[in-house]
Amino acid sequence: MKTFRFVRALCFFLVVESALVLPELAALGGGDKDGHGGVSGRTESSGGRPERIVSLSPGVTEILYALGADRELVGVTDYCNYPPQVSEKTRVGGFSGATVSVETIAALRPDLVIVSGEMHGRVVELLDGLGIRSLAVEPENFSEVYDTIRLLGTLTGHGESAQDLIDTMREKIERAALRRQGREVLTVFWELWDNPLLTAGGPTLISEAITLAGGRNIFAELGQRWPEVSYEEVLRRRPQWILSADDHRLDAALLSRRPSWSRIPAVEAGRIASVNADMISRYGPRLADAVLLIAETLYP
Repeated sequence: MKTFRFVRALCFFLVVESALVLPELAALGGGDKDGHGGVSGRTESSGGRPERIVSLSPGVTEILYALGADRELVGVTDYCNYPPQVSEKTRVGGFSGATVSVETIAALRPDLVIVSGEMHGRVVELLDGLGIRSLAVEPENFSEVYDTIRLLGTLTGHGESAQDLIDTMREKIERAALRRQGREVLTVFWELWDNPLLTAGGPTLISEAITLAGGRNIFAELGQRWPEVSYEEVLRRRPQWILSADDHRLDAALLSRRPSWSRIPAVEAGRIASVNADMISRYGPRLADAVLLIAETLYP
C-alpha cells in the first residue's frame, strides 16, 4: 500500500490540477499522516474514477450530492442526514471509528471509502487489510473546503459542477459581506458548551464564518480550536452578540442568571441567536448558508 499526504490548500490545488485519478495521487505521496487538514489516503490498484463510494463524513456526503455524484454513493453513516434523499442509502454505522462497521462497508464492494482524517485511523488500517482504497479529508478552513470540493469533483468526474458549487458559495459569502458595509464590526462570543465553558478558537470554520459574516470572534486570537474560557473573561470582553449552534440553545433569561452576565451588552439587549448545527459544523456547501445567516442576524 502507498500512502499520500497533502497538508495545506496549495498542495490540494496542485493535486487536483496535476492528478486526475487516485493511483496517480498515490504515486506523488509521502509517508506520514497526522489527521489534520489537507487530504490523505491509500491506494494500490490502477483504477480511475470510483463507481461505488462509501462516505464516512456527513460533509463529504453533502458535497457528493451537491456535485451530482450521489448515484456513485452506496453507503453513508447514521449522521448523514442531508439532503433528505440520503435516507435511501445503506448505513454503515456512526461517525466515530469505533461505531463504523467495516464488515458492512466490505459487503457494499466499494472502490473508494472517504473517511475523516481525525476519526478513522483504525478504520483505514482495516480497509487496507481488505485491499479497499480510502481517501481521508479534513479541511480546516474555507479555502481547504473549496479544495476538497474540487478534489471530489475531479475524482468523480464532476469538475465543472464543483466549480459551479464553489462559485455559488462565494457569491453567498460576498452577499454576506455586503450587509456590513459602512457599519460597525460587531463582536461575537460563540458558546460551544457551558460546563466547562467552551468556545471556538481562531483555527475553526466557525470563527472564520463569523469573520466572513462581518463579525469578530472575541476569542479569535486563541490557537486552540475549542478552548475552555472563563465566565469572567467573557464578561470582561463584553460581546455584542452571543451565538451558538441550535443543539445548544441559549436565551437571555438563562444567560442573565450567570454571575454579572446581565451586564454583557449581548445579554442586556437580548442579542442571542442560534445557527443550524449541521450547517455550521460540516465542511459542506451549506457553510456558505451559515455565513449568510450569521450576517443577516448581526446586520438585519
